[in-house]
Amino acid sequence: MGVLAISGGLPVRSKLFTSSVVIDNHERRLINQVLDNKEISRFMGSPSKDINNLLSMPSVDAENLQDQYFSFLGGKMVRKFEADFAKKFGIDYAISVNSATSGLSAAFGASGIGPGDEVITTCLSFHATALSILTFNSIPVFVDVDSKSFCLDPESVEKAVTPRTKAILAVHLLGRAADMDAIAAIARQHNLMVIEDCAQAPGTKYKGRLVGTIGDIGVYSFQETKNITTGEGGMVVTGNSALATKVRLIRNHGESIPDNTWDEDTLVNVIGMNYRMTELTAAMGIAQLAKLNENNRVRTDNTNYLYEHLACLPGITVPQFHESEIPHVFSVLYDAEATGVERSKIIAALRAEGIPVGSGYLKTMYENQIFLKKVAYGREQCPWNCHLADFKKDYRSGDCPVAEKLLRESFIWFYHINRPNGIEDMKDVVRAFNKVFENIEVLKRENFNTEVGYKW
Repeated sequence: MGVLAISGGLPVRSKLFTSSVVIDNHERRLINQVLDNKEISRFMGSPSKDINNLLSMPSVDAENLQDQYFSFLGGKMVRKFEADFAKKFGIDYAISVNSATSGLSAAFGASGIGPGDEVITTCLSFHATALSILTFNSIPVFVDVDSKSFCLDPESVEKAVTPRTKAILAVHLLGRAADMDAIAAIARQHNLMVIEDCAQAPGTKYKGRLVGTIGDIGVYSFQETKNITTGEGGMVVTGNSALATKVRLIRNHGESIPDNTWDEDTLVNVIGMNYRMTELTAAMGIAQLAKLNENNRVRTDNTNYLYEHLACLPGITVPQFHESEIPHVFSVLYDAEATGVERSKIIAALRAEGIPVGSGYLKTMYENQIFLKKVAYGREQCPWNCHLADFKKDYRSGDCPVAEKLLRESFIWFYHINRPNGIEDMKDVVRAFNKVFENIEVLKRENFNTEVGYKW
């Protein structure tokens, strides 16, 4: 296979992998329509005579609102995007937001989660998953992951439940589905809400049901690296009218809506947020949603090719996706003891060959300084030292050994399984892996800079 690129040889690949953003005339036509009509946002953040009807209206019905120049539910593109999403995912309510982080925050607010309440979640996700829990002064409780699915370990969840627990936040990591049967059983036993973070899993199914539609609320992401993208943006879905009403209020300056007939339970967490999606963003979302099936097919085909051709390498285990799961990132597990070469050398050598791989997240969520030092709102360790949080909660390295081992020793992630990258591009990945592993003895002997960068 030749001299390793990290040792001065020619790399397997010099061409950059293509971005996940796939745009054609469908997006351009809809965006131009918004520009031509000069309707950039049509949200109205104040009450109207039909406000109660609007708040509880299913998304498909809301698309057909007539004579709504401005509406509490947004403009034509926003309502069409939401209606299309609701139909595709088989759910009554799809509520667009300006990011999945905003969507998760709104989901906790709608669920009545407040100061001193605990939310159990995985330690292995992008940090926004945990930070959204802090929005309403609630406290994240991190638990370990299953070593095969990389999602919430139900046994760890069960052990973490206390009288203060109000919700479980399940994350469907890398496109894999969490064990929703076990999570739902725990939630029923303890009367907990279940919120699904589906940022990396639009289209993944768990036992025939789309993730995001199984718990009380599901949240999807449309950030640039996701399976479909609007640049930034997200969608909250639910089959519960009361939850949808509260999410819509939290999204759009909801504190202006209530009158003196609203009771305190209904008013809880309806404070001045602006999580609204623009008409331009929604126009792109309409076109992108139509591409989801094809985008997911390519991700699946590319992943299957890599699985088939890399599973035989020494020290490499390739966890296979279930047939109903849509891969978001291709991951392998590396065993340095089997090869005698530390993971950092393998990653650096692959990057030098032109393959953008990494080790996953830099650390678990609880190892972020905001949690280690418990500094969020002000200087008094709020919400951890809030007078409503009559207990002590600390975070430390070592809390979740399975996840820490995955991040520090085992994970190798390859990110570009997305369209328009195809099988020919995956062949370069395979060639690079083969070249690196055929030069294992060289890697054992040589010392080199393992901080090799890559232009992503």
